[in-house]
Amino acid sequence: MTIGQLEWQHQFLVYGLLLALFFIAIGWWIGHRERVRLSRLVDAKFRTLASLAQNKPLEDKLTDISALIEGQIVDAMCSVMLVDPRKGVLNATGTLRLPKALAEELQGLPIADGVGGCGTAAYRRVPVVVDDMTKDSRFDSFTKLIEAYNLRACWSYPVMSPTHKNVIGTFAVYFTKPRKPTLRELDLIERSRDLVALVIDQHNDRVQRERSEQHNRSLFSYNPEAVFTVDRDGNFTSLNRAGSDLIGFEELEVLGQHYELVIPEFERAKTRTRFNAALAGKPQRYEIKIYDRSGTLHDLDITNMPIVIDGEITGVHGIAKDVTAARRNESQLALLERSVESSTNGLIICEANKSGFPIIYVNPAFREMTGFHDDEELLGRNCKFLQGPDTDPETVQKIRDGLSTRSEVRVTILNYRKDGTPFWNDLIISPVRDKGEKVTHFIGLQSDITERVEREGELEFLAKHDVLTRLPNRNALEDRLAKCLAQRQTGEEGQVAVLFIDLDGFKPINDSLGHAVGDRILVETARRLEQQMAPDDLLARFGGDEFVAVVNSMEGREAIGQLALKLLEQFHQPYRFDELEVSLSATIGIADNRTFFTHSVELIQRADVAMYEAKRRGGSSFHWYSADLDAGMQHQIELRTQLQEAIHAEQFELFYQPIVDEKGQPRSVEALIRWRHPEKGYISPGEFISLAEATGQIIAISDWVFRQACKDTKTLLDAGIENISINFSPLQFYRDDFIENVNDIMSEFAIQPGQLVVEITENVFMRDSKKMVALLHELRELGLGISIDDFGTGFASLSYLNQLPVDVLKIDQSFIHNVDSTRRNSAITRGVLAITSELGIKTVAEGVETEAERAYVVNHGCNLMQGYLFCYPKPLTEALAWIKKQQA
Repeated sequence: MTIGQLEWQHQFLVYGLLLALFFIAIGWWIGHRERVRLSRLVDAKFRTLASLAQNKPLEDKLTDISALIEGQIVDAMCSVMLVDPRKGVLNATGTLRLPKALAEELQGLPIADGVGGCGTAAYRRVPVVVDDMTKDSRFDSFTKLIEAYNLRACWSYPVMSPTHKNVIGTFAVYFTKPRKPTLRELDLIERSRDLVALVIDQHNDRVQRERSEQHNRSLFSYNPEAVFTVDRDGNFTSLNRAGSDLIGFEELEVLGQHYELVIPEFERAKTRTRFNAALAGKPQRYEIKIYDRSGTLHDLDITNMPIVIDGEITGVHGIAKDVTAARRNESQLALLERSVESSTNGLIICEANKSGFPIIYVNPAFREMTGFHDDEELLGRNCKFLQGPDTDPETVQKIRDGLSTRSEVRVTILNYRKDGTPFWNDLIISPVRDKGEKVTHFIGLQSDITERVEREGELEFLAKHDVLTRLPNRNALEDRLAKCLAQRQTGEEGQVAVLFIDLDGFKPINDSLGHAVGDRILVETARRLEQQMAPDDLLARFGGDEFVAVVNSMEGREAIGQLALKLLEQFHQPYRFDELEVSLSATIGIADNRTFFTHSVELIQRADVAMYEAKRRGGSSFHWYSADLDAGMQHQIELRTQLQEAIHAEQFELFYQPIVDEKGQPRSVEALIRWRHPEKGYISPGEFISLAEATGQIIAISDWVFRQACKDTKTLLDAGIENISINFSPLQFYRDDFIENVNDIMSEFAIQPGQLVVEITENVFMRDSKKMVALLHELRELGLGISIDDFGTGFASLSYLNQLPVDVLKIDQSFIHNVDSTRRNSAITRGVLAITSELGIKTVAEGVETEAERAYVVNHGCNLMQGYLFCYPKPLTEALAWIKKQQA
């Protein structure tokens, strides 16, 4: 009978029984599979623990751990990578199923962010679990390996040292198909990773311990000095080979015997005292005599140290150095020193067979002659430290030849003392030979003949050199220039250029700070400029604050222009003398032999003319000579005369440029001078102010500006302006009656506190900064506000903000220009605004010309602005009309 022939109730029962049997079979199969997996896990853990207990090699242990994972996670391929701390890379080890060729490819993997899974995990110290490497940019550089070995998933974990908490490796699992880990797999991997960390850490500790033990054994066995240990009773417990050689006994012969075996009777009390002190925990250093096996006495330098184990002193460690020969030599050297120390000639002894012929002895006469008194400055050094820039190379070579051939040398040489002063020596160097005729040392005997040589050379030197700077003088300059030009005229091609260098504003510094400071500036300037000159070129002092360079080592205007820029850069650093700090600039004129000339000195004259043209254009730059400059020089002379007439006739006029707030409302104005020439019309300040500064006419002009601004103050205040800014010249601050004159003019026009603001540039501090700060405080006491103009372009800006009574700081227009789009300008502007905000100082952005610039400075907290975007400088009546219009 078939199932189909049964009644439906029986059919249902049969099918139910079959289904139950099916599920029972499935459950048995799953349980069996889990039991097999657990059995394998237990076996793998047992093998892993067994490998740890058996102290297998590190790679075998790591392979067992890899087998543990690979046996529990289907299709898993494990790798362990160890950190190479010296190279900062990872090296694969402990792989089982992972192809060996792939492991080789992964050797030297950089530890860096974005370098695959392991490099990133080691760098970031966090797991990197990627289910599909082909879709992760961190594996872009490994595409070929991924394709070659059909890899897809990668789970990488950093391995951290349990002891030191640093990364010591990585533990990674790879798959040939994309997949993510299950919670069970994550737990298994993390536990295995911790086991890997323990295995690697134990291995590293064992290696370090073994290296330390070997190190200590090497220090004992191979120490060239005698090393020994004794127990608390004084009996030898160890003795190294050097110790055996010293006393003539083998180690086995002295082990267990008392140290007094080799100590003479007369030394035993001292030795016992030192031994007991070491047992008390105090290290000892002393000298004694001992007998060796043959009865010969030796002088020993002994060091004793307590041996401490678990906090208890168990014996004494000793190091013995045989100083017998040294003490014998000391006696002989004492006799030698007494013989030579009384000599009036300098005596020096050098090693002949060591690199550099190091000094081992000098007598007092040598120290006195050279100025080097400390042994640290002399012993062990080569004598060439006495040589300097003017020491004759041929003489030095003669000395070297004598040292090389081990022969006597007699020379006259220029040396230098410690303080840099030169002195002349009559020098005799003689070799010292041992019994085998081998040269072991050199003795140098020298006498100071400076006075004689200087008398002979000074007259010759001064005939062609400047006394102060020691540079060639005008006579030497003209001779050298004539020779260079003559060489070019005889057929040798090449350019000869003359650079005329003049210091800007040197005379006021010389007059106010004194000629001593001026001389130091000239000497320092000569040094700075000379360092930039090529050996074949010439730098001379022409006179006063003028220097001239003759350049024949380069071709083309561009190269010579680059040299001029390098010379100008030497003035960027302030001159510092003690607590005094001075800033200077220079101007350079250039002429060359490419244009027709009759006499060589014409090139100097032309360079001088070009220099004045550069000064006219603002200075602190260079300019090439051209024929039209002669006419331009005449123009300068005429302009200076006309400027003097303008001062007497008061041909000047004040224009006013408003300073507005963020809403565009005028808050104050700046007074700006204009020269209203009767024939030429208005002349720009840029054309005459620098000339007035150079000639001193700026004092009278500045006085007129201040008086006129005070006169206009009431009118401007009545129009709603809060205050008027007036520019002061730095030269005004050096007048003895400066404060008195300012006070008199303010009293004459009844100027009240807060109505006027004095604008000064940072260059006002270029001379006596302390005096300038004091003067500004006096101006503040008169009721004047203080504003720093062109902030950031002058002298030591930030260093004075803490000292100055500053009310307003004007950010120079060079930083405001394109501030919204120029990263450097915006960074500087934001920094200044942040500083002034913290200090409570108002800021004015100068030169605002675009809406974008206005918006940028307002958004970053600037209080006030000034520029062509709002209003050009205008005469008083026009400025008042503009102010009224804006207020309406």
